[in-house]
Order: sequence, then structure tokens, then C-alpha cells
Amino acid sequence: MDKLTKDYDAQGSYNEALEWYKKSLELKEQRGDTAGLATTYNNIGSIYHAQGSYDEALEWYKKSLEIFERIGGTAGLATTYNNIGLIYYSQGSYNKALKWYKKSLEISEQIGDKVGLAVTYNNIGSNYKAKGSYDEALEWCRKGLEILEQIGDNLGLAATYHIIAGIHYARGSYDEALEWYKKSVEIKEQIGNRAGLATTLHNMGYLEMERGHLQKALEYFTHSRDLYKQIGQVKYAAGEESIIAEIRRRIH
Repeated sequence: MDKLTKDYDAQGSYNEALEWYKKSLELKEQRGDTAGLATTYNNIGSIYHAQGSYDEALEWYKKSLEIFERIGGTAGLATTYNNIGLIYYSQGSYNKALKWYKKSLEISEQIGDKVGLAVTYNNIGSNYKAKGSYDEALEWCRKGLEILEQIGDNLGLAATYHIIAGIHYARGSYDEALEWYKKSVEIKEQIGNRAGLATTLHNMGYLEMERGHLQKALEYFTHSRDLYKQIGQVKYAAGEESIIAEIRRRIH
């Protein structure tokens, strides 16, 4: 992934990122860069996944998988396995997701890919959280956190803080959840991860609604709405508008 495209992706400018990925795809096809093609297929799949187009994302991931299985790209295979697991997770097929995550984990362990291990640990943690196994979820996320702290991966740390916050939120530990969300927000603001920041603020808004702090919830949802508008996520911005309207009715 070139830096320009990566920056668009991290900021949530998905249409711009997709445009650059497809330009990159054309160049790689012309050069016969098979491994590069597989990587770009993965990147395009990730954009469609972020936009909620799961079937389309899965098609791109499978195109990538076909190449990596043929040429033997181990790191690429681990990434693709993870991405396919994420699709099944997003669709609520948690057992299927876990199967793909474990395939990814096996490769990352073999090649000593610390970032890959941390990502997969977090994904497995999220999977257990979705199934209501909170202690097991935290155990996996802490393994990921330990690696990310060692290597100083701020984007990964922000994502892990968000996941850990969500686990505490799900089990009703709101104060602890809020502390982890704030740690995630701090990093996302520093690195300009607008899409991730909007998601965390959205969750913080719901948390404050649960606690009856409607004015604080309104602030978080307003901020997330503005971010979604900035990055062109019209559907999500409209969703925030509905929540904001409901909170205002409850306040008044």
C-alpha cells in the first residue's frame, strides 16, 4: 500500500482510497506483479468491508487468497485469512470467523509476525466478546496489547483500547469502559484516524446514554456525526442525526 492511499484509508476517505487502489491495480496488472495484485485485492476488499459491502469484500479477498495459495505468500495468506474471518465476524458467523482467525494465527506464529499476531489476538478477543465470553475476550486482547506496546504501534494500540473498552461496556463496567475509550480517542486524534475516532465517539455516546448523562452523550454523537460527514459516510452521519434528535427530545 503506498503512503497516499494508506493515509486516505486511515482517515476514512474510502472513495479516494478506492480510486487509488484501482489505479494501483491497473499498474500491477500491466507489470505482471502477481503478489502486488493479491495485496491490492486485499486492500480493495478492506474498503468494501469498511463500507458494509460484505459480499463484495469477500469476493476480493477470495481473489487474493487464490493468488497467495498459488504463489505461497505466507504473510499475505495470514492477512487474507484474517480478513475473511472479519467478514464472517461482521455477519455474525462467529465459529466460521474463529476458524479463519486460527489459520492466520498459525502462519503468523510460524513466521514471527508480531503485528499479525497482535491483530489476530484482538480479532479473536472481539469474537469471544460477541459470544459473551468476556474473560476469554480480555485474555486474548491483553496478549495483543502486550505486543503492540512492545513495538509502539499507535494505530494498533488505539484499536485495542477500543476493543477492551467494548468488553467492559458489554459486561456493564461503564467507568472502566470509558477510561479505555478515552485512551483510544487520544491516540486517534493524534494520528488523524477520523473513521476510528467517529466509531469510538459513537460508542461513548451510547455509554453515556446508558448512564443517563444525556448532555454528554449529545456532545459525543454530535462530534461523531461531524466526523462521518467529513469522511463522506452519509449513512452513518444520518444515523447519528436520528440519535441526536432522540436525545434532544428526551432533554426537553
